[in-house]
Amino acid sequence: MKTTIPEFLPLDRPLVIFDLETTGLSIGEDKIIELAYEKIMPSGEIISYCQRINPGRPIPPESSQVNGIHDEDVADAPSFATLCYELWNTFDGSDVGGFNITGFDLPFLRGEFASVGKNFDFAQKKVLDAKILYHKMEARDMFAPRNLTAAYKLYCGKEHVTAHTGAGDVRATVEILEKQLEKYPEFRNWDYLAELHGNKKLLESARTEHAPLVESQTVGTLF
Repeated sequence: MKTTIPEFLPLDRPLVIFDLETTGLSIGEDKIIELAYEKIMPSGEIISYCQRINPGRPIPPESSQVNGIHDEDVADAPSFATLCYELWNTFDGSDVGGFNITGFDLPFLRGEFASVGKNFDFAQKKVLDAKILYHKMEARDMFAPRNLTAAYKLYCGKEHVTAHTGAGDVRATVEILEKQLEKYPEFRNWDYLAELHGNKKLLESARTEHAPLVESQTVGTLF
């Protein structure tokens, strides 16, 4: 499988588009129960990965209601501590992307790595957050959320039927990024993207529209 992303935005190292499903929203307290990614190589080739993770605690029913992952689904899965070196090697030397990773997934993953004594300093990485780009270009409709499902419908013309599954959300995000980069030439510059991802107004917009959804449903990442 290949992607057109490097045709529009040259990569000097791999770009890991990832998503987390978690037991809740509290960084440092809640735990990852699924991690999925598509690691995009500078050639456009994709390495796909999706792994359930045993959180070492019961999964709240409200979380299971959103992501469909129950205690029995992770009973025989490895812990984050078991996977940490494998995952560290995946993210080390790579840049990162996703949908709302700036507001949730990156700091949450940093918290998980901290729990096993690793300093995940994503400030040194290039970041490509499709939600930030979405909020930059698309006007807000007070009656409609600007979430992953809405972005997928807008940019790709398809219904997001695999919402709240790690692999499904990652695949949708990659397709959205392809369309965003194709549609908006200004996004094909890493310096400009860095400015957007440091824009407090955009970051607050993404965070504010995300919060009511996740608070009402307890958990979720790629909204």
